[in-house]
Amino acid sequence: MKSKLSFKTFITEDLSINSMDKALFIIAKYLKKKTGLTFFKMPGVEKFSGPSGKGFGIRFLSNKKNMSVRFNWTNGSPKVASLASIDIYLGNTDAKSIRLDFDTTVSLVKTLPIIVDVINNKAKPTGDVWTLPDGVPLNESDLNISSNFIIEAKSSSADLSSVYGGVVTMLGTAGFSRLKVYNEFRSPGTKIFDALVQNYPDVIQVVGNKFSFVGSLDDLKRINGDRDKILQSIGASRARVSVTSGNETYAPTGNVEEIENNRERLTYEKQLEDLSNLIKLTVSGSANALFVAGRGGIGKTHTAEKVLADFGLRDGSGYFKNTGSASAAGMYSLLFKYKNDVILFDDSDDALKDQESRNLLKAATDTKKIRKLVWNKMGKNVVDPEGDLTDEEILENGQIPRYFEFTGKIIFISNLPMDKLDPDGALRTRAFIIDIDPTDEEIYDFMEKICGELKLEDGLTLDLNSRKKIVELLRKGKSKQSANLRKLTRGLNMAAGALAAGVAVSDSELTRMIETYA
Repeated sequence: MKSKLSFKTFITEDLSINSMDKALFIIAKYLKKKTGLTFFKMPGVEKFSGPSGKGFGIRFLSNKKNMSVRFNWTNGSPKVASLASIDIYLGNTDAKSIRLDFDTTVSLVKTLPIIVDVINNKAKPTGDVWTLPDGVPLNESDLNISSNFIIEAKSSSADLSSVYGGVVTMLGTAGFSRLKVYNEFRSPGTKIFDALVQNYPDVIQVVGNKFSFVGSLDDLKRINGDRDKILQSIGASRARVSVTSGNETYAPTGNVEEIENNRERLTYEKQLEDLSNLIKLTVSGSANALFVAGRGGIGKTHTAEKVLADFGLRDGSGYFKNTGSASAAGMYSLLFKYKNDVILFDDSDDALKDQESRNLLKAATDTKKIRKLVWNKMGKNVVDPEGDLTDEEILENGQIPRYFEFTGKIIFISNLPMDKLDPDGALRTRAFIIDIDPTDEEIYDFMEKICGELKLEDGLTLDLNSRKKIVELLRKGKSKQSANLRKLTRGLNMAAGALAAGVAVSDSELTRMIETYA
């Protein structure tokens, strides 16, 4: 089995402008880890206008009443590296919010420690605040933090400037060194220290690996006065803090279709890559469940089964695949039987239509490590779990316990669109959720890349050039079905089957049949 992936693997600053969806996923996980609150992205893009200006943003709603965080842009489409401001709504009865306006556009990820500090302290910071410098990741091994990077810096202020002041103070002490700065302030401190050494060679002498301060008190005052310049030189950005009235008008969805359509979207292959990573994270324990939306035949199940196989898991050995509908009683029994395993639901959309089954899924996918599931209906097959029967005996007797503890993981693959899969937003508060939504052209391009890897029916063969020709036939075909990978499998098997059976069909006739019926 491959080694499990740790959370910190995905919490780095190495996010490109094209990885907005991945950044949003990281934001929700980081905020939950640091605040203890569950955050989920509201659908769509939010257009707003008010005392703080006009713009559009992406809002994260918390499970705490009226608390949310909105990341704001003033023009263009949302990009990871072009954030203009943040509104933090703390759920106070006066409906006020904390506004952070940045001197320059910044990266979303670099602002997260500030947001955590505001939420955890339930009040606005004192004065202006600064983001993390460039190159300082948000992983535990680097910052070694319990709640935010300011605590690690041993400061009571949520401001990188206090770290700057601490480093400058250390310059005037005997025996200061880069290691001592790191031990005191970690990566933010050493970034500042290196910038000071580079900018003030006249007062900070470097001999080999040793540093010594040869300046005066006035020099320390001069360096303190250059704080903003130094912090900006290492990639930190200043945020102007203000308290707003919260009196603004906004449209949560709708009326912003143009903004949403202009937003940079992930390619099909990138969506599948994200799906793979989300499955890995779910199996590794970063979440209890993953819900996957998207039309049929676009590789959702294939990707899931491949990743599970990479973990050394097989259907019936490490995970169980449930295909088709499941009644509430059937789902409860299934969850009990595989209560410590991974359960893969495929083509089980009917279960989401039944409210009782949906409630079971909500309970099973709650964020707690151990979830208690209860069957409140009476019946001859319902037994007391504290009786003499073992779990195995209960299952052999065709019975179910009145309640049990569930620690398993759920991967639910649906052909429903996102708004049908999770109409009330309840699932996304509990689990990872991803929408696989490729264009037809992207699917045909993907077919061309994978056509040589697909297995045909037993005994059938087809060379790579012939397989690529089938992809082109499908691309130009007249089938009324939208592009999907099942069409490719049918087309390859039709061509290979005709060759194997010696069917007397002309090339043009076979072409017509594949274009029309595959």
